[in-house]
Amino acid sequence: MSTENGVIYRISGPVVTATGIAPRMYEVVRVGNEGLMGEVIELHGEQSVIQV
Repeated sequence: MSTENGVIYRISGPVVTATGIAPRMYEVVRVGNEGLMGEVIELHGEQSVIQV
């Protein structure tokens, strides 16, 4: 398991947009200080959309 830190760009309900990471589609990631599990559902250039 690799550790990569990014920046949360936007939060809208259970959907988080993050920058500074390079995940793959449908990859499971940890979000925030609490390490909530989320799944990458969209990729837009430098931005990744994650459903938590």
